[in-house]
Amino acid sequence: MHSASLLADAGHSLSDLLGDFVTLFCWRLSRKPPSERYPYGFAKFETLGTTTVSLLLIGGALGIGVHSYHLLIVALSEAASHTASGSVQTILQQVASVAPHIPTVGHAHVHTVDPNAAWFAAVSVLAKEWLYRITKKVADEERSPVLQANAIHHRSDAYSSVVALVAILGSWLIPALPLDPIGGLIVAIVILRQGLGLLGGAWGDLTDASVSSRTRQSLLKTLDPLISTNNSTTSDPLLLAIRQIRARRSGSLMFVDLKVDVPGGLTVYESSSLEAKISQTLMKARREIAEVNVQFRPIDVKAQA
Repeated sequence: MHSASLLADAGHSLSDLLGDFVTLFCWRLSRKPPSERYPYGFAKFETLGTTTVSLLLIGGALGIGVHSYHLLIVALSEAASHTASGSVQTILQQVASVAPHIPTVGHAHVHTVDPNAAWFAAVSVLAKEWLYRITKKVADEERSPVLQANAIHHRSDAYSSVVALVAILGSWLIPALPLDPIGGLIVAIVILRQGLGLLGGAWGDLTDASVSSRTRQSLLKTLDPLISTNNSTTSDPLLLAIRQIRARRSGSLMFVDLKVDVPGGLTVYESSSLEAKISQTLMKARREIAEVNVQFRPIDVKAQA
């Protein structure tokens, strides 16, 4: 088909297919119960899988980008040689001459783009949009942020296929313009952005970065009904205030730590009951929460009265 943008999209699809297998394997492994060797569970394996996928995407994007770049330079050089003497030819020659030289494997030749390549790009758009819809449906049912991210990945794949389709049709309708290698470069940039985004998120998980402030505020809001007021008539153990909340992600799971104020006269049984109630409230609100640790800070209520 001699289409750089279609080749870029095909390389993207191949890395996506491999990434889907890695994601599925790591997602299932991360759901295994804790073992003696991994007492904290297998959630980090999902993050390792995401890291692997991101590196595949970044490597593929660089390869596709270099190939499309060389095709673009060759196309500009050939266009300059067939253009009448003048300012346009001078500009094309200068751009081709000052462009940085990047080593490449093989030879870069510009071929006429076969318009039939547009059919493959169109089918790719439909297939990836279908993958987005079914993956999002499963992600909503499982409430899995990783599957949700994979669904969004499929949607962005459909966008890259649209770019390839437009580039192929443009090169067919206007052969003088090197739209096909430009489309390949755009697809490479889209893939690179996705890979860097996934790598950034995985790096946060691997280094135990905190969840966003918006997520922390959401967790605090979930616990608001448990905080007692002066006119509270409940007989449940009192939760006076939340002094600190922190949370981190491990794969698709979340671990939460709390420091709370309670009356100084609270018994061990009441403290245990309150801890269980806090954990149940958070886990009911957010299914991805795997563990909640609560540290109690006793307060002399009578002295403050």
